[in-house]
Amino acid sequence: MRTKLVFFVIATFTVTTSFLSVPIFQTKLLEFKATSKNGSVGLTWRTEYEDNLLQFEVEYSRDGKNYQSAGIVHATNSITGNAYSFEHNISYTSEAFYRLKIMDVTNHWQYSDVIIVPVEKTARLFVYPSVITTRMITIIINDPFDWVQVVSTNGTVMMKQNLSGKTGRMDIPLSPTIASGIYIVQLGNQTTTITQRIMIQQS
Repeated sequence: MRTKLVFFVIATFTVTTSFLSVPIFQTKLLEFKATSKNGSVGLTWRTEYEDNLLQFEVEYSRDGKNYQSAGIVHATNSITGNAYSFEHNISYTSEAFYRLKIMDVTNHWQYSDVIIVPVEKTARLFVYPSVITTRMITIIINDPFDWVQVVSTNGTVMMKQNLSGKTGRMDIPLSPTIASGIYIVQLGNQTTTITQRIMIQQS
């Protein structure tokens, strides 16, 4: 009887992984906060120290998955750290997700933790009452605006007045050329415009 020899060949594979040199970021983020007020989100963050940083890119998302850039804040590279701020105007309700993309001078980057901000929309009622029976518009606002204007429904600016950042109650005389009808009152500054529809009735 012939013996059949079976040989098992054991192959040994050596896997070599090439690791890229990833720099250690020379910064420490102490805090990253956000507040929502009047249709915008104010973001603030602080670092404990910085070295070879290039910038902070603010990214936002409506669903927490798909992010887009809101803007860039350049780093100061202060050895003792620094405080930063960024204002983001938004036009939707519900909530917003924010994160910082921290980039160094070699274009390496890392993300901060994500923060979720409930969005507080701008209050639309600031003219009291909304039916005007006198030749006076009374405006009550808590936030500074640069100007107020009355616009017809076809888009014609009927009158405009500078507010210079005043707050509180303001009584603004109507132009004698404004007849009875429906108008839109607009308050604005460099970043925000809010509107309210009013009715003017001749007294």
